[in-house]
Amino acid sequence: MRGLKEISEQIREGLTQFIEAADGSESLIDKAILDMKKRLAAAKDLIATAIAEEQRLKRAYQDAIDTAETWGKRADDALQREDHVRASEAQQHKQQYQYLADDYKRQLDAQEAVVVRLKTALHEFYHQFQDAVKRAETLCQRQKQADTRAKLYKLLFDEIGNDVSKVFKQAEQKLKTTEAEAKMWEDKSCQTTTETETTGDNFNLDQALADLKEDVLGSDRK
Repeated sequence: MRGLKEISEQIREGLTQFIEAADGSESLIDKAILDMKKRLAAAKDLIATAIAEEQRLKRAYQDAIDTAETWGKRADDALQREDHVRASEAQQHKQQYQYLADDYKRQLDAQEAVVVRLKTALHEFYHQFQDAVKRAETLCQRQKQADTRAKLYKLLFDEIGNDVSKVFKQAEQKLKTTEAEAKMWEDKSCQTTTETETTGDNFNLDQALADLKEDVLGSDRK
């Protein structure tokens, strides 16, 4: 299993990459990532404390073993000198330290198991942190892309599109008004021309006949 220093370096590296990729806004995602960073730092301190306790128990266990061996040698020396009193006392001390070593060994085994579980939990949480950083980076990138797309389409269609549509509607309305005015004057012009032509035709023909009749009748009266 990787050491605590390596875990710490990876955490620091992953966080640095995230900060460099983030835009500095105080979003909920940023706060969540920073909260995970604080939890990782706290977890690292807890594991460091647990490892320190493990090391202390190892030293205490080894000291008890060494002290028991020392008393065992003293007991052997006393027996060689046929000093049974000192040999008995040394043997009692040896047993005491052996019991103490056994107790330290049980504590050490339990502490080692705790440290393993803590490291496993830290690794699992660190993987969650890495996944969260990757997801945050992906979401930030997609958010930037979506913002760009939204601004572009809004610019092209909402502003320019609406303005152009409004201009064309105004132009079409003006054209309709002008065409209607032109049709009106065209109709009036045609009506006036027809009336003039009709009036002119009637006048020429009727007047000519009347003048002719008057001339004839006038001639008869004379």
